[in-house]
Amino acid sequence: MKLEKHLLSILESLHDAVIVIVRDSTIVFVNKAYSEQFKVPAKKIIGRKLKDIEGDSRILEVLKSGKSLINDCSYVHSLKKDVCANITPLIENGEMIGVVTIMKDITELTKVQDELTKYKRDVSYLQEQLDRRYFYKLESKSRGMQKAVQLSKQVADTDASVILYGESGTGKEIFANSIHEASKRNNKPYIAINIASIPDSLFESEMFGYEEGSFTGSRKGGKKGLLEMANGGTLLLDEIGEMSLNSQAKILRVIQERKFQKVGGTKLYPIDVRIICATHRNLKDMIKAGQFREDLYYRINVVPIHIPPLRNRKEDLSFLSNTILNELCLKYSKHVRMSEEVLRIMEQYDWPGNVRELVNVLERMLVVCTKQFLELDDLPDYFYLDRHPSSNNSNSSIASPLFTTKLDVLLEKMEKEHIEFILKNARNRTEAIQKLGISRKSFYTKLKKYQIE
Repeated sequence: MKLEKHLLSILESLHDAVIVIVRDSTIVFVNKAYSEQFKVPAKKIIGRKLKDIEGDSRILEVLKSGKSLINDCSYVHSLKKDVCANITPLIENGEMIGVVTIMKDITELTKVQDELTKYKRDVSYLQEQLDRRYFYKLESKSRGMQKAVQLSKQVADTDASVILYGESGTGKEIFANSIHEASKRNNKPYIAINIASIPDSLFESEMFGYEEGSFTGSRKGGKKGLLEMANGGTLLLDEIGEMSLNSQAKILRVIQERKFQKVGGTKLYPIDVRIICATHRNLKDMIKAGQFREDLYYRINVVPIHIPPLRNRKEDLSFLSNTILNELCLKYSKHVRMSEEVLRIMEQYDWPGNVRELVNVLERMLVVCTKQFLELDDLPDYFYLDRHPSSNNSNSSIASPLFTTKLDVLLEKMEKEHIEFILKNARNRTEAIQKLGISRKSFYTKLKKYQIE
């Protein structure tokens, strides 16, 4: 095959490598760029058959099929290079007389791509480790709990409003804190407030703060509110179902306008805060009863996350107990483990106080334990089991007050013992109220009810 002189000049001037073969795969031309890029002198390969040099060459496929391959990337073994090529049949008078290939050496690009793939894989691994760090306390074998945790991970890095539904003690605040830690706001404040602990008359001053001289006895220089303290970060409104309709209207305005006004002031302050809400109540039922604003409900209920109670995920009891016990052992400088018998009995209990109750029970057991293992005798009174001879065999059957006592009586006894235990181990009553997670009014009502001094 003869090539016109000016066509050869054009091919020689290209910066990309060019190779031309004829029907029997004989190489008839390579340009200067080909020789320089692949370190192959033209005289070394011109006249040789490509099928003898690179039997699996993609160029041979085009020679056989007559169909072009554009932006075709492959590894050329004879060159030890990754290349990307446009491989096109040469047609003369309607007949294919050979193939021309224009190619680029993409070896370095391939290495970069491999490094990028590895980097992405490493980032993915690190993200998994971070998720485990942020959500490790929420690890679970329960399908319902896994779903709640997965949803929390998915929304953590967004600013979507989240509401956590769950019974008291299920870990709503741990969820909220984990979401904050896994978000882009994790270097900003995380403020948690229990709405039930704020009297309605103090809601505005606590939430929005006040200007100096706004009322008699106000602090000099005014006071920052919770919203201002949480600016840039996350604010958890725990037990939002306890918020009055009047307070609901005020917090709704802040959510809508992203601005707030301090008590006694006229200036509007811009606010950038993510609000997470939590409740153990059914807000839809409260809306029907006229106790909760529907417009606020739809503002905060963007991503609802339902946290299952402990009684519905007892498969997690072993992991939770060991995790909590390890933390308590560090706190009290003890090395104590739990016997299988104790765990088996604990699995029979329904845990009305959920994980919070589990923490308090384990702390109480650890404090009074004098051995290396927690045993049945270390359980609170309402866990005690009496063994009675079986009428059928010599083995013992288990009868428990859990199955013979009325539920309300059992719960009251448990509540009284728990309050007494917390009071005994708290520095003062304020700390006891915080540990119990109830309002001051409820705390003193219970002290009076159970005649606790």
